[in-house]
This record gives sequence, C-alpha cells and structure tokens, in this order.
Amino acid sequence: MVDMDMIILGSLAGMPAHGYQLKRNIESTFGKRYLNLSNSRLYPRLAKLETDGCIEGHKESREKIPDRVVYKVTPAGFLRLKELAASPIDPRDDMFDILSRAAFFGLITPEERRRLIEPLHKDKLAELEAAKMKKKQYGPHMDKYSSAVLDWGVGQLESTIDLFETLMDQE
Repeated sequence: MVDMDMIILGSLAGMPAHGYQLKRNIESTFGKRYLNLSNSRLYPRLAKLETDGCIEGHKESREKIPDRVVYKVTPAGFLRLKELAASPIDPRDDMFDILSRAAFFGLITPEERRRLIEPLHKDKLAELEAAKMKKKQYGPHMDKYSSAVLDWGVGQLESTIDLFETLMDQE
C-alpha cells in the first residue's frame, strides 16, 4: 500500500506548499484514481508529520482572506523520506505502489535500489517463463481471445522486467 507520509514528504521536498496546493500537486503527480486524498485524510497526516518534526509550517498572512499554513520538509523529514524510500517492498504490492516508491529512488543508493528491486525482478522473470510455457503448451488449443489476453500479459511482464532492469542499473 502506498505510504502517504512518503508521498507527502516527497511532494513537500520538491516545493513547500500549503494544504490545498499540496493536495493538488499530489493528485496531479500521482493521480486521483489511485489515492483517496481527502482533506480529512491529508490534514491529520500533516499535523502528525509536524508533531514528529518531519515538516514545519508557518502562517502566511493574506489580506481579506484567512491566513494559510505553508509546510516545508525539515532535515529530519528528509531523513524519514529516505528511510521510507529504502524500506522493503512487498512483492504483493501493485505496480502503482512500486512506481510511487520508485519516484523517490534518487534519494537512496544504487545498492539499496538493487536490494529492493532484485526480488521483484526475479519474481517477474519466473512469471514470464510460466506464461511462455502456457503459451507453448496451450496456445494451439486457445481461442483468439484467450490467446490475445495471454499475449498481452506476456507483453506486460516483459515491460515490467525492462523497467525493473532500468531501475536497478541507474547510477
């Protein structure tokens, strides 16, 4: 599951923001479809991160409209973000979760990235081999729709393997 603290800290690391702006930045970067980022979820997380010393907010006075709080990441917040980016990935996570983590791989060492991605890469290689065996074994007996779905799956696995290899090999 996507770690909201990682998403919030990573977004604020790129640019300080007030709550509404932060919510819009996150939704435009990661999409509304995958994240349920309601105000009732965002603001308690901001308060907790501020209490934990990961972010700090300062009031920005505005004329004729209410003040707003602009948040920025503290050195402790950068350290926490790096820890989150380097934490183990559950192989059962969906690709959105994995890619959300990969967005912050620039914060960790190549060795840490390899340690995180290598097991996923091996799993996908095994899945690809199994899919190719199914195609070989059952392909001549499959209808064109089942065959098309299996071919699509093989293509997805190959793309995922290519991505994992790219992530592991980046310096």
